Amino acid sequence: MEQQKVERSLRERVSLTVDPNPATLVETLVEIEEAGVDHAWVAGGPPRNPDLLTLLSAAAMRTTHLIMGTAIVQVFSRHPVFLAQQALSFNALARGRLRLGIGTSSPAFAKSMYGVEMEQPLAYLREYVQVLRSLLQEGEVHHQGRFFTIDAKLAASAQVPLLIAALGPVAFRLAGEIADGALPAACPIPYLLDTALPALRRSAASIGRERPPIVAHVPVVLTEDRETAFQVGRQAISFNASLPTYRNMFLAAGFSEQEITTVSDHLIESLIVFGDESKIKDRLLELLGTEFDELRISPLPVSDAVQEGIRLARLIGQL
Repeated sequence: MEQQKVERSLRERVSLTVDPNPATLVETLVEIEEAGVDHAWVAGGPPRNPDLLTLLSAAAMRTTHLIMGTAIVQVFSRHPVFLAQQALSFNALARGRLRLGIGTSSPAFAKSMYGVEMEQPLAYLREYVQVLRSLLQEGEVHHQGRFFTIDAKLAASAQVPLLIAALGPVAFRLAGEIADGALPAACPIPYLLDTALPALRRSAASIGRERPPIVAHVPVVLTEDRETAFQVGRQAISFNASLPTYRNMFLAAGFSEQEITTVSDHLIESLIVFGDESKIKDRLLELLGTEFDELRISPLPVSDAVQEGIRLARLIGQL
């Protein structure tokens, strides 16, 4: 079915990523809503982290209009019926304010923590989305597949957007087919423009649908000092660069093994935005002038994570 595009303001196209600290998350989300932010994403991280939807449900009771997203819920960490129940419960508390970002994360985590075999993660994700979408939108599912056999009916339904995490071209093609958006992380800007967007577009066109939105991940460092910004960026990206999935993505983006291993300045420069508020605003506006549908800003703190996050929230609120 052809989707009708809705024009959104610049402010509505810039979201802020928030750390999932249970002790501070609710107050942080209240503060960034007051600063004028319309959309927030809460980072999922490893499955040992707190449950995102529980935290967001608490925040929904203290906010009025902030749209909240999960970035991401690992699909192996819960059965799709349970995730649908969680999402529909949130929607009953805060109608239309949830964006469900999901992904495969690490098959090693899936096996060690949950005993879930994910030898073909994207095939698992495809079937998971098929089941979850039916549960959310129709309130029921009758499915017999490779990974799930489910006959379930729920008490509610809702149009909750489903976005999927994507790094490689195959994942972006999958998002183009089945998702309401693509949610990349730590992907170089040129790679998103030259590889990810064309993959999304071609895949969507092949089944007769419009290209779903891409939410470009933009790490931001609030400092005018280049050396400090690159040191902070290198520290943040080093873990990603050690993982095979990210290394493969960086290779596909044209970086050498040495550049990835050392997290070179060239690699960092393709990922982060740094400067004072004025310089950061100019760069965000430049990126919003491309095909990116939305920017997901992730603060990389220099000295005071709370204050730097609030400064970025105010910057977004003034767009």
